[in-house]
Amino acid sequence: MSSPRLDREEAAMTVIIYGDFNCPYSHLASQRADLLSRAGVVVSWRAVEHDRRPVVAGGPPDTDRATLDRELAAVASLALPGEHVPESPPAQVSNTRAAVAAYAEAVSDGVADELRRRLFHAVWMQGLNLSTASEVRRLVTGVMWPQEDISDRLASPEIPSVLLQDSDLTRIIRRSGGTITSSGEPLTGAGWRRVRGWRQEWLALPSQVIPAVIGPDQAVRSGVDGLRYLASLASASGLLHRPDATTVPGRDAPPVAVTPAALVSISASSR
Repeated sequence: MSSPRLDREEAAMTVIIYGDFNCPYSHLASQRADLLSRAGVVVSWRAVEHDRRPVVAGGPPDTDRATLDRELAAVASLALPGEHVPESPPAQVSNTRAAVAAYAEAVSDGVADELRRRLFHAVWMQGLNLSTASEVRRLVTGVMWPQEDISDRLASPEIPSVLLQDSDLTRIIRRSGGTITSSGEPLTGAGWRRVRGWRQEWLALPSQVIPAVIGPDQAVRSGVDGLRYLASLASASGLLHRPDATTVPGRDAPPVAVTPAALVSISASSR
């Protein structure tokens, strides 16, 4: 299977992951995506809605609590050292349309990875319901709004904030969370095309189990197999054996290079 919208050279170095913000297995895959990024692997995360049934405002889980607890226990059994696993499922299942739209727009703004982390954290570690555009916009603002020292603002309240000093109105709106519409749709054509394209690509895969991982060998590995494949890539990079393996990607440790040839070799050995 060919990798959508990737040329041959780029595909040889890229791992594609399709994941859903409502999926605890995708939450693990997201953390492994960050781990691989530290190792120099290019990871293309593509957000999809695995189940569009949750009502617009979200709602209680369709399955009983015991079933959800067993699923989280299974996720915990797959976790690598340092990976965060939720202790309990969220009380409300989010409708993730707005989250997917915001993530697609974040690609244009260069903050997709950070927003992806915050979206997963909000759902699985904080138990928030992200069904409304306002909740998702709050997370976007947290990523894009310039941080200021509150003491400076208190000392000189007459001076406009850093954001208001920006002369670009469009950028001000986007940094204020205005990357999606009030109904949770992408604001731009580019964002809309990403959402549609990612879903079409995912639906064209042999199965719609998530996370779905496509390695440099173009093989599709889904669900637990996908998670194990991502772990094998991280292990090959040496990150799983380093004491700083759980530090923040790109902040605490230099990247460890993993060559395209090594990725293809791992892909072949795991088939």
